[in-house]
Amino acid sequence: MSLISLVGAAKDFGIRTLFSDLDLHIGEGERLGLIGPNGAGKSTLLKVLAGKEPLGEGERRCSPRLRVELVGQESRITPGLTVLEQVLEGCGAKRDLLVRFSALSDAIAEDPSNEALMAELGQLSQRMDEEEAWSLEQQCREVLQKLGISDLQRPVDDLSGGYRKRVGLASALVACPDVLLLDEPTNHLDAAAVEWLQSWLDRYPGALVLVTHDRYVLDRVTRRMVEVDRGQARTYQGNYSTFLQHKAEEEASEAASAAKFKSVLRRELAWLRQGPKARSTKQKARLQRIEAMREQKPNQGKAKLEMTGISRRIGKQVIEAEAVGVTADGSGGGRPLLDGFSYSFSPEDRIGIIGPNGSGKSTLLDLIAGRREPTQGSLLLGETVHIGYLDQHTEDFNKGKGLDRKVIEFVEEAASRIDLGGEQVTASQLLERFLFPPAQQHSPLAKLSGGERRRLTLCRMLIQAPNVLLLDEPTNDLDVQTLSVLEDFLEDFRGCVIVVSHDRYFLDRTVDRLFCFDQGRLNRFEGNYSAFLEQQRQEERSQSQASKPSTPKPESSRKTKRDGPRRRNFKENKELAALDQQLPELELKKEELEQQMNQEGADMAKLSLDLAEIITRIEKAEERWLELSELAP
Repeated sequence: MSLISLVGAAKDFGIRTLFSDLDLHIGEGERLGLIGPNGAGKSTLLKVLAGKEPLGEGERRCSPRLRVELVGQESRITPGLTVLEQVLEGCGAKRDLLVRFSALSDAIAEDPSNEALMAELGQLSQRMDEEEAWSLEQQCREVLQKLGISDLQRPVDDLSGGYRKRVGLASALVACPDVLLLDEPTNHLDAAAVEWLQSWLDRYPGALVLVTHDRYVLDRVTRRMVEVDRGQARTYQGNYSTFLQHKAEEEASEAASAAKFKSVLRRELAWLRQGPKARSTKQKARLQRIEAMREQKPNQGKAKLEMTGISRRIGKQVIEAEAVGVTADGSGGGRPLLDGFSYSFSPEDRIGIIGPNGSGKSTLLDLIAGRREPTQGSLLLGETVHIGYLDQHTEDFNKGKGLDRKVIEFVEEAASRIDLGGEQVTASQLLERFLFPPAQQHSPLAKLSGGERRRLTLCRMLIQAPNVLLLDEPTNDLDVQTLSVLEDFLEDFRGCVIVVSHDRYFLDRTVDRLFCFDQGRLNRFEGNYSAFLEQQRQEERSQSQASKPSTPKPESSRKTKRDGPRRRNFKENKELAALDQQLPELELKKEELEQQMNQEGADMAKLSLDLAEIITRIEKAEERWLELSELAP
C-alpha cells in the first residue's frame, strides 16, 4: 500500500529544473535514501513529500489522516517554550491523548455513573496502549539525553541552530509518525549520538525517507535509493553499497556506448571523404544519416568535481604544542576544556579529533589557527606553515557585502589567478572544476544551497595554497560524491591534516591517528575510528565481565566443563543444514522480485514491501548461520 505518491511530478526554480515527470511511491515500512549532488533538489523533494512545497506539475496523493513529520535542516521553534515543552508540542496525537485522558478522568470523578464517559475512557486507554503514550514525558527525556541535550528547562529561544535541529529531531522521533522525512539528521550530532540514531532508525516501524551524507547510516538503514540529478530521479533497489555497484556498471556501459558511437561516426566520415566512385549509389540516404549522427551527441556523463590544491613547500617543523591549556571563557579560573596538551605535529600527520559535543574540539582548531590564545602553555608554528581553516560557521560569507556578492567575487577575494604546476588557471576556471558553471558564477551567494556554499568555501580555501588543513566538521552539508573526491584529495595532499568530525566513514578513510577528548585531556589512539570503536567495545566487555559477581559452581559442574568451543547439538546441526538450503532460495526470490520491479506496470508498493521482508529474512538467516557455523561440529 502506498502512503504517499508523486505522479508526473515536476519542480523547477526558474531556468533550473530540479526534477521532472517523476513517479515516486512511499510504501509502508519504506526505507528510502535520497542521494544526489548539492543543489539537485533533495531537500525540495522532501518538502514536496511532506506537502510543504507545491509542485510545478503533477500531483501528490496521500491520505489526509496520514501522520507525516519532516525534520529539515532548519527547525522551527515556538518562542517562550522550554526544550521539553517544545518536544512535547511536536508529539501531537500522543500529547492530545494524554490531555483528553486527564479531562475524562476529571469528568468521571464528578459523574461516576456516566456510561458514555466510561466507554470513551476504555477506548482511549486502549489507544494510549497502542500509541505508547503513557510514558510520553519519560520518552522525551530519554531521546533528548541520547541526542546530547541535558538542560530540558532551557528556553528554546536561547538555543543555537544546531541545538534547535536536535530538538526538532527529538520531537519527530518521539511522535513516531507514519512517515518520517529526515534531511541531514546527523549534522551537529557527535559519533555516539549518530550510533544511537542509526540503531533507532533501524528499528523504526514506520516509513522513512532519508537524506544524509553519512554513508554508514545510508548503508545500514536504507533498502532503496533514489538518485536526483540533472532534472531526473532514478530508482535503485538495495542499500547504498548496492547502489554503488549499479552506478559503476551503468558508467561502464555508458562509456562503452559512447566509444561505439564515436567509432561508427569515424567510419562514416572516412567513407564520406572517399571519391564519388568509391561510394554506393545509396549515398543520399547515407549522407543524411551521417548528418544526423553529427548533430546527435552521445550521452554525456555528468561533470566530475576536480579538487586541486596548489603545491606549497612545508618544512620539518609544523606545529609544536607545549603544555597547552585553555578554558571555556578564556580566563584562568574558567571551566577547563584542554589541559597539559603537548604534541609535535609532523608534515605527514593525518589526525582526527573526536569527543562529545562541547568538549573543546573546535576550540583546539581555533587555538592552532590563532583565533584564540591558550590560557597556559604555548603553540609554535613553523615558518613555512600556511593554514587553511574550514570552520563550521563559514564567517567569510557575512563579510563586506555579505550574501549579495557574486560567487566569482567571493573566490577572487582570495586570488584571481593561480599557478597549478605551471598551468595558469583563473578563478572562473577553478570554479568550473568545483562544478560552478559560468552562469552560476555570477549568481549571488544567497541563491546557493547549504552544500553549494560548503563546496564554494572549500574552493576558496584551496586557492590560497595551504599546507596545513584544519577541517571542522567538513562533511556537514556536502553530498557523498563531493565527500568521496575530498577524501581522495586528502589522501594525496602534501601537508598536515587535522580533522574534527563525527562522520565515521570519513574518519576511517582520512586519518590514521585519533585524539579523543576526555575531561580536558587528549588521549592518543593509533588507528582509524573503526579500530577505536572496536577497542572501546572490547574494554566495555572486559569491564562488564569483571563486574559480574563470581559464584562458586558445584563440583559436578566443574567436572563437566569442557575446554575449547561448544559443540553443536543434533538440533543445531539440523538447523544449520536447513539454513544452507534456505539461503540460496531466499537469494533467488530476492533476484526475482528485483526483476519484477524493473518491469512496466509493476505494483511497486507491494513489491517493495515483499523485497524488504525478504532482505530482512536473509539478514537474520545469515546471522544465525554465522552463529551456528562458529560452533564446533
